[in-house]
Amino acid sequence: MWADKYQDYMYDLVKRVVDEIGPRPACSEAERKLGRLLSEGWRPICDRVETEPFTCRPGAFLGVIRVSVVLFFASIVLYWFYPFAAFVVAVLSLVALVFELVRYREFIDFLYLPEQGENIVGTIRPRGETRRRVIVSAHQDSAYEFRLWRLFGNAAVPIMILALLGILTAVAGSLAKTIAYLGGSEGAVAYTVIGIVMAAFAPLAGLFLFFLSDKAVPGAMDDMSGIAIVDATGRCLHESRTSGGFYPENTEVILLATSSEEAGLRGAKRYVKKHLAELKATPTYGIFLESTADERHLTVATGELFTGAKHDRGLVDMARKIAAGHSWSIKSKPIPLGATDAAAFSNKGIRATCLLSQDTTRLVPNYHTREDTPEHVRPEALSVTLQMVVELIQQIDDA
Repeated sequence: MWADKYQDYMYDLVKRVVDEIGPRPACSEAERKLGRLLSEGWRPICDRVETEPFTCRPGAFLGVIRVSVVLFFASIVLYWFYPFAAFVVAVLSLVALVFELVRYREFIDFLYLPEQGENIVGTIRPRGETRRRVIVSAHQDSAYEFRLWRLFGNAAVPIMILALLGILTAVAGSLAKTIAYLGGSEGAVAYTVIGIVMAAFAPLAGLFLFFLSDKAVPGAMDDMSGIAIVDATGRCLHESRTSGGFYPENTEVILLATSSEEAGLRGAKRYVKKHLAELKATPTYGIFLESTADERHLTVATGELFTGAKHDRGLVDMARKIAAGHSWSIKSKPIPLGATDAAAFSNKGIRATCLLSQDTTRLVPNYHTREDTPEHVRPEALSVTLQMVVELIQQIDDA
């Protein structure tokens, strides 16, 4: 497989960035340092390289967890004295979680300070007229450590569910007591029991005040692995431009290294907003690379449950056929937890999908923890995914 020749280069790039730059929180100087490294490396291999700054409020996306817990605690106290106020506060706790953390809306962002992120964009023009466009993308930033996931592993999932159940109990219980109050029976023993049950959920919910560490993780799998593949895609096309290998005839290729994916897809959203007209004017396809770790878990995403994104069926089928041609096992399924930058494109009508090779059936120990180091990235996964990406570009160009 020709992509094997880039395998060591990609793995070394992952290791170099982790060792020399380190963790890269959204909108941090470390993230910008990676952006400058990419810009310098892409200038010789791209026709144009641009840095696109934007403003977002990265603290809001996961900060909503603490906000929601505080509101839940307030609803427990208010329940005993002002049940309707408790209902309103509990609903606000739930709505903030759903809109900010599940639906990826900028719901409470106004509470946080603005910061600057930078998307890095490299353009590779085709030999002839541009008739279509392929965006190959990964994100530069690494997540702040999910402390509870590191401590509890898969047990963190039922803890999360129980904490959410506590909020739902507060909503239902305070509404029931409000209705009972209007009917003159708010002193019933049942409502005392509900209040005690709500309070019993408080310790579990309280754990989520400490869910997020103030230290970011190395981000080797998530998502330096993807960045390395984006980089190698550009180098492969540059080499083929003169060596006689595949080079697109009528397809413009965009190398896109986004900022602030871990802060709620903010960089991808800003890119789509800025370029939507041109993305619609020229048929555009997005290939997003996320958490490349083990080719034995090679997956093409059909959609993303949290955001409601439905990815392009044509791209999914194309990826499956390419994998079959190499006798690689590949799954096609929706991403069950969280979201990827592909969602920002699919939800705006741009054809996109995401390639990943992480075991999503469980919380792997290196996902959003300090264990996200190069040792957990198989070099073979990098070359397999690179082969997939370039063959996808070739099939789109041949269409």
